[in-house]
Amino acid sequence: MAAPQPSIDPLASQLSIVNSPLSIEKPSIDSPLSPALPLSIVNSPLSIEKPPIDSPLSQPSQLSIVNSPLSIESNCFHCGAEVGKAPILDLDKAFCCQGCYTVYGLLSSHQLGGYYQLQAHPGQRPEVAEGKYAWLADPAQSAKLLDYQDAKLAKVTLKLPTMHCAACIWLLEQLYKIQPGILRSEVDFPRREVAINFDPQIIGLEKVATLLDALGYPPALTLADSEDGRQKDRSSRTLWYELGVAGFCFGNIMLLSFPEYLNLDDPTLAVLFRWLNMGLSLPVVGFSARSYFKSAWSGLKARMINMDVPIAIGIVMLFVRSVLDVIMDTGSGYFDSLAGLLFFLLIGKAYQRKTFHMLSFERDYRSYFPISVSRIVDGKEAMASVSELKQGDELVIRNGELIPADGILLSGEGEIDYSFVTGESAPVPVRVGERIYAGGRQTAAPLRIVLEREVSQGYLTKLWNHEAFRKKKTAEITQQSDRIGQRFTPIVLVIAALASLYWAIVDSTMIWTVVSSVLIVACPCALALSTPFTLGHVLRVFGRRGLYLKGPAVVESLAETEAMIFDKTGTLTSVAESSVKWEGSAWKAEDMRIVRGLLAGSIHPLSRRLFAYFPACDLPQVASFVEEKGLGICGEVEGVEVKVGSGKFVGIDSAVGGVYVAIDGDVHGHFELTNDLRPGIGGVLQRLGERLKLGLLSGDHPGAADQMRNIMPAGAQLLFRQDPAAKLEIIRSMQEDGTKVAMVGDGLNDAGALRQSDIGIAITDDLAAFTPASDAILNAKSLKWLPEFLEVARGAIKIVKYSFLVSFSYNAVGIAFAVSGHLSPLVAAILMPLSSVSVVLFTTAGVSLLARKRFKAIEN
Repeated sequence: MAAPQPSIDPLASQLSIVNSPLSIEKPSIDSPLSPALPLSIVNSPLSIEKPPIDSPLSQPSQLSIVNSPLSIESNCFHCGAEVGKAPILDLDKAFCCQGCYTVYGLLSSHQLGGYYQLQAHPGQRPEVAEGKYAWLADPAQSAKLLDYQDAKLAKVTLKLPTMHCAACIWLLEQLYKIQPGILRSEVDFPRREVAINFDPQIIGLEKVATLLDALGYPPALTLADSEDGRQKDRSSRTLWYELGVAGFCFGNIMLLSFPEYLNLDDPTLAVLFRWLNMGLSLPVVGFSARSYFKSAWSGLKARMINMDVPIAIGIVMLFVRSVLDVIMDTGSGYFDSLAGLLFFLLIGKAYQRKTFHMLSFERDYRSYFPISVSRIVDGKEAMASVSELKQGDELVIRNGELIPADGILLSGEGEIDYSFVTGESAPVPVRVGERIYAGGRQTAAPLRIVLEREVSQGYLTKLWNHEAFRKKKTAEITQQSDRIGQRFTPIVLVIAALASLYWAIVDSTMIWTVVSSVLIVACPCALALSTPFTLGHVLRVFGRRGLYLKGPAVVESLAETEAMIFDKTGTLTSVAESSVKWEGSAWKAEDMRIVRGLLAGSIHPLSRRLFAYFPACDLPQVASFVEEKGLGICGEVEGVEVKVGSGKFVGIDSAVGGVYVAIDGDVHGHFELTNDLRPGIGGVLQRLGERLKLGLLSGDHPGAADQMRNIMPAGAQLLFRQDPAAKLEIIRSMQEDGTKVAMVGDGLNDAGALRQSDIGIAITDDLAAFTPASDAILNAKSLKWLPEFLEVARGAIKIVKYSFLVSFSYNAVGIAFAVSGHLSPLVAAILMPLSSVSVVLFTTAGVSLLARKRFKAIEN
């Protein structure tokens, strides 16, 4: 009599076996994340093992069934690897190892099964060695990797070389659902990096790294990786392998096809060479073409028809037709065209990837902002570019200045605003000997710090692009490109279908050639490349001229500008060159010393000019320091209360403009500063006025109104005594009227207006007045080129549209030849990458010629 069969409940998390002669044991498992315990079955016709579990992240271990007659999938459900002879089964799913099953259980228990719907076998096989990340439990070691840390928040950016697809991005951005203590994770896919915010009171960096490794994304934590993040991309190596295989097979297939080409009458050799060619085509289709198949399949599963779908269909059609020809002995097939097709397609892909990499590198290099800080050299302060700073340098950080790199506080009391880093604007107190993180801004008296790291331009770029300062705008030209790309592929498929119907009636032998040629030659790559390459090249051209844009969308915002509003002090006028005149009581040496000591803590242009007015002396200790934007500064210096600012700020009502000084409540007089205009600014404003509506928003006294009217175009609106809030409201009211507004200011009193405007341009001279709220940073020496920047931006948008026309023309001509049967698949494969090359050359040359023409005209 047959033994009773086990009953399996498909809804259970594990096998429930009843009425069975099998001997069942309940294992002992100690795992904090295990909600249930599995069954271990012994003395059974099935050979069953309990896999070892030794991980704080382990889910319940399922049945390990070996030598079983059950039919199971041969590939791991998680990573796609062969499961081998000892798979781990969970209902209809098989896993190659305990690590993959652990990750699957981890995701399932947190309702993240959607990970497996994005792509088949999306995971990486995790292999977490015990104690692998134990060294990160040491605060001194983890501090070397952290971007920021306080009592409630820590931030780290980790390199994940195994990140490879959209499913990876989705999973890595769901970490907060998997692990308590992780607050947020954001993926930078091109750099293979993830930025993670976590609560150090709940989880440490050791557990964060262990979790990533357990999920199949081991972080690269060597010192070199943490400093420059430069690891060779494994996907790039795979592309070169695919290209090499395709090239090898293409060359040999061409060689073996010479008897066919020369019509040599040797049937035996002809048949032999055909079969050899078919064998050589297998690695081409199975290996070199796999990226196209995977991409097409992923798109179809997501209900999208991407640009790789017609290519994949064309490859399959050529291969199937060629195999049938050989098997049925009706011809030699198209193996040479097939191998050549993949070879040239992969050359085009390698070219695109290399060009995008160069574009990204240029973007990083260009992001060294034109800012500098005060560095102590031989006991004296000297301005130094941030690119020159190195570990061990001693810096002076004043009120409002950005901290360019991590350091230790040597003197002073820090009140650090980390809003650029954390989003929280409440100042964090820092005492002598404590760490200060890059990206903070001092809000009190000057500090002295010693750098523990060199400046990371990549980190400054991230601060500038922080989500808190992003304008909710996508470039219209980019949206147009995306819309065209989405409709392009379905249209190509329809054309191919209609062509096949036509040739089925006229000459059925042409169907394979025509359809394959149509699918291959119709290349949306040129459409996809035109916008990023054109705008990316504009970023490089502008960067070389001293205008640093936050991203490609800013180029279009600049081109669409209809009105441009200027601040006065530090923007149109050069405070550093202004003459200073004192009106008031005679100065005492001690009074000059304490006022100079207060002024030393501010980076406002007026403060720096007045600081230079006083004779050099030993600076006193500033006990307290407050700077009110647009009004003035005050503080306690050696027990004396000092105020420097507007009349209203020091407590008097005066119709006379200037900067007043009050010591212990007694107003001693005021400074009169001449408004020295920047060289050539009048011509710049007149050229801008020919295309834009101009205006002036100043917080100063209207005494300079006549001077401003002389340089501003007729009809320009001039408003004085405008505080930062008023400037923001005026910008907003103009936008509500439908005007595209650009704001140009020094970034100190204008942060709100810069952020509110459609494009905010911060002018900088030689101080670290870095303003993430701005969309562009303009070196003051490059202000003379502002009209030319505007014209080049407008011309670049036209070049993008012209490149669309070039791409459409190429595709129309190519498809016409393909449909008519006058284009072979091999020639189509050669033309496809050439279209991408032509677009890159056209856009690059167009922008370069346009920029040279515009800038050369003003220079002459």
